[in-house]
Amino acid sequence: MSEAPRIHGGVADSELAALGLVRGAVLDLSVNVNPRGPHPEVVRAVRAAALDTYPQPGAAGARAALAHVCDVDPARIAVGHGSTELLWAAVSLLRGAPGPLLIAGPTFSEPLLAARAHGVVVVEHPAYPEPGAALDLSELSRALAEQRAAGVYLCQPNNPDGSALPALRVRELCAEHSGCLFLIDQAFLALSELHGDAAVRFPDNALLVRSLTKEHALPGLRAGYALGSATWIERLDARRPSWMVSNLAEAAIVAACGQSAYVARVREDMLSCRAALVAACRELGLPVVDSVTPYFLLQVPDADALRARLLARHAIAVRSCSSFGWPRHVRIAGCGPEQRARLVAALRAEVEP
Repeated sequence: MSEAPRIHGGVADSELAALGLVRGAVLDLSVNVNPRGPHPEVVRAVRAAALDTYPQPGAAGARAALAHVCDVDPARIAVGHGSTELLWAAVSLLRGAPGPLLIAGPTFSEPLLAARAHGVVVVEHPAYPEPGAALDLSELSRALAEQRAAGVYLCQPNNPDGSALPALRVRELCAEHSGCLFLIDQAFLALSELHGDAAVRFPDNALLVRSLTKEHALPGLRAGYALGSATWIERLDARRPSWMVSNLAEAAIVAACGQSAYVARVREDMLSCRAALVAACRELGLPVVDSVTPYFLLQVPDADALRARLLARHAIAVRSCSSFGWPRHVRIAGCGPEQRARLVAALRAEVEP
């Protein structure tokens, strides 16, 4: 079984200090968060939230607001301390199951870490043999049957390459394997070209896990939710401590639920910025992997070395994909015109096509 290091986007303060850099001077394209920041209404709601009272049991207010947006019964919603916390709890549901958890990868590493921590048997399925390769659902279906999998983790759109299949096709796979729990990570769906797939209803053997971090720029607050059958949501909540959602996070979630127009504008801007940046990279002769998300992969001779040079020489952070098993690709988030010019100039200086 391959290693799953705790390596994610972002730059640690210790690394910046070693390079003599200050955070405000770094153009961070290693994370995929709305660059506009939270909507002012969300910020106001957080500032007004009570610090001297316990949160509502089960984050009832946030659950009701999300249920209204998703047009489902609140019993089908679980609210969490970010989508990662919910994924860890969901993976724990498979402890002692008769079959393994199949992880379609390379992908987000936290479900593998969760499986190891909870003693869940894992099979890593090479669903993406190379960056940008389309997910082969028929091959995945065969693997689920052969392994007699109790569960499967699918990241749609996938992290790090931004590839995705229409949700209707994934829903068909869920229906074909009704005895398997599908953990479908939709953290990047709201800002993708397939954002309309959020309305697709899945069978009861699917748990959809979503993040509010990306579209609402709330990584420091930790806010996410899971959508599934009332039975699976009840089991999920039973595996989690009380008060996983603070008053501040609940206030932010309720306010964010009223900002669909803001998210739509952010999505349009970020996808447009990605298209412009992709075009600029191709003009440099650099190979680009297509994506349906604001982020994309760039093929380079040595991902770790390029990341180090861009940070040290140009104060630009990108995400090396070495930890995903793709040492010749970096992941780049979309950015505005001024930031794009800065990145393109740095790439021109550091990368030979």
